[in-house]
Amino acid sequence: MSFILRMSGVIVGRSELETRDATRSIAHGAFRPGLGYELAEPVFMLFDQAAGDPDALARYRKARDALRLELQDSSGSSVAVRDLHIRRDSEVARGASALTLEIETDDPLIWTATKPRSAG
Repeated sequence: MSFILRMSGVIVGRSELETRDATRSIAHGAFRPGLGYELAEPVFMLFDQAAGDPDALARYRKARDALRLELQDSSGSSVAVRDLHIRRDSEVARGASALTLEIETDDPLIWTATKPRSAG
């Protein structure tokens, strides 16, 4: 199932959230940017730059929260999210421009949604 990240109705991007760990309440997956990503990208770059600095992390969270992002499932239902990050993927094999969406949530929509099938 595809999940859509929106900002004021504009699609920021999509992810299948392929990896889901219900015990940790964390889901993440490849992020495919939409037209609105260029507006949000500078905020998410702050997260990478924060590198454990509590003041920088607080500035990042404030800026991210100001974006008023909304995650929706493919039917348009909102997913309640406690935390959300978009970061550059550290896996070299996926390419330097690969992005990952990571969320923290207890919303059952994530845990009951169908995961995409792997090619094989």
